[in-house]
Amino acid sequence: MSAHQGNSTSCTVEEEILAPLLARLTTMSTLIESSAALPPPPPNGPATTHNNAGAGDDGTKVQARELLAKVRREVVQLQAVFRRIDDAEKRIRYSFDPLEHHLDDALQLQLQLQLDGDDPHPLDALRIHTSLLDVHACVEAIKAAIRDTYNDLPCGVTAGDPVVAGGPPTQLTAGVVMTEKMSDVRRGPQMSHLSIAVAGLVERLRSCALCLAAFPEGAVVKKRLLLHWWMAEGFVRSADDGKSRFDELVARGFIIPAAGPGPTTAAAPLCGTVHRCTVRLWMRDLLAGVAKRKGFLELGNAGDVAFARRACLRGGGGGGGKHPAVVGFSAGVRAIYNIGHKYVELDEKWFPGKGDLRVLQLGQWRKFTTRDQIANPMDSHIEVSGVDRLRDMGRSCKNLRYMSFRGISRIESLPDSIGKLQELQVLDLRACHNLEHLGKGITKLDRLEYLDLSECHLLVGVPKGLGQLTRLQILKGFVVANSNSRDLCHLNELTKLDKLRKLGVVIGKMAMPNDDEFIKLAQFKALESLKISWGVLNNLSAKSGRPCMETIKYALPPNLKKLELHCFPFADFEQWVQPTGVRKLYIRGGRLTTFGDGKEGWEAEVLRLRFLSDLRCDFDRFQRLFTKLKPENTEIHECPNFIHRLSDDVGEK
Repeated sequence: MSAHQGNSTSCTVEEEILAPLLARLTTMSTLIESSAALPPPPPNGPATTHNNAGAGDDGTKVQARELLAKVRREVVQLQAVFRRIDDAEKRIRYSFDPLEHHLDDALQLQLQLQLDGDDPHPLDALRIHTSLLDVHACVEAIKAAIRDTYNDLPCGVTAGDPVVAGGPPTQLTAGVVMTEKMSDVRRGPQMSHLSIAVAGLVERLRSCALCLAAFPEGAVVKKRLLLHWWMAEGFVRSADDGKSRFDELVARGFIIPAAGPGPTTAAAPLCGTVHRCTVRLWMRDLLAGVAKRKGFLELGNAGDVAFARRACLRGGGGGGGKHPAVVGFSAGVRAIYNIGHKYVELDEKWFPGKGDLRVLQLGQWRKFTTRDQIANPMDSHIEVSGVDRLRDMGRSCKNLRYMSFRGISRIESLPDSIGKLQELQVLDLRACHNLEHLGKGITKLDRLEYLDLSECHLLVGVPKGLGQLTRLQILKGFVVANSNSRDLCHLNELTKLDKLRKLGVVIGKMAMPNDDEFIKLAQFKALESLKISWGVLNNLSAKSGRPCMETIKYALPPNLKKLELHCFPFADFEQWVQPTGVRKLYIRGGRLTTFGDGKEGWEAEVLRLRFLSDLRCDFDRFQRLFTKLKPENTEIHECPNFIHRLSDDVGEK
């Protein structure tokens, strides 16, 4: 649904939901008006069977026409109302899903009739009228939700407004209307059709879909998390296979593409790839029921997971998280997924005997923006005690393939026994703020494909030997080490990783790279995405014994498609390096003042410029540089000295 792909504003609801719905209603009106009058159904035949799919009478057609006009007027009224909606839009927009569902069903039915029938414009007036009744009920539920939230916003509805001609008046409160309508959807025939659809899925795709039941209602889930889970359990063979399954679930309507949380949603349209999704409310109900009946997934609290093959930790223990729940797991448990625990205590029962364990997600799965973390710092924080028990994993969990400690405190180092996890493919240590040392064991993970060390601010380097992990495809948060250290990994060692597609490099304030270390980037032939973050902007002198940032030479990989730069320390971009071939260019913060005086246009097709207070570039120069750039693929945010001819021309947010 388009609402979940765009900006979380009322403008998005109006432009991406209501406008397309009005267009569909216009299409429906055209279909009704262009259809010829058809004979009534047989006197004793059932009116709704497939054999009567083309039957209808003028009276039903008139009712459908009138009801369609009423629905259209009400959607137009909603369009005006939503111009005044902001914060509450996120809660309301999910209510449009059943409306879209019913309207699409009616349109699909009508188009199929046109393909199958001899009449060029057949019309199943009765079934269209029935679908419009459902659409109208959804519109009423949406308006009721608006009235409940915005008592002072008119929706053009009165208490005595009938639902349909000849029907009883509607006098229910907003909350009752919304509850009853959603309950009708969840208990109605749609659920039976969805149950059949789930049962008809091939086994691997069905397992992928059932994993979605683990997450709370309305949750926005990153596609990457699902791919890692599916790969670890063998539901998909590779990341590309997982992406195909994800797209298939989207196409079948099981999941909905969604924008990311917070301010970043404004930039979501700049990327055509879907990175997040959510699940329809009634679809989650269905998946949860199927998952529990089949023993696929246990969704209860800590005490309910003792026999579960896939255990979801839903609650965080009593006493505000100070007293963690005691959790025991089955010897056959395949996945332990921390959904809601804020405080986890590892004891001697956690890992021994768990030879079937494939997935261990103890860390944070939600995405938190910087603003969220500042406002509620504890929301993204997970505390784990008994971290010394992590050493037991290497001896017991030999089949573990996916392990995430994202956002967990108290982990200062990884045990050497982690090197015994020979099947491990994914290791996520992002935002482990106390992590100082990785240990040599990590260099023995021969099957590792994904390693995230981002936001581990105390990490001083990565152990030498990382270049031996020849299957590594994604490496985030690689810390540039002191060039004099013999025990830490340097960029030249990573040139051996011929499958590395994405690399994130952190140049911290203690970094002392060699003068030519970043020239080695030109040897990364498979690299398509590169992110460089500078932790310091000061211009270091030669007396300090450390190289000046402006004197270090850089090169870019030959096949690079995406370049992301944080805290960029140079004033003139063109004096740094030419981004030849780069299609996506993101620059956030730093000293950037100009893109240079070169006359050749750059090849960027997507551009994000954020928090560049010194950047000065007039519009004509901007157009000459970025000849392939379109306004809808451009974001210029908090760049006060950027000179615009028309702000809309460059897509300023």
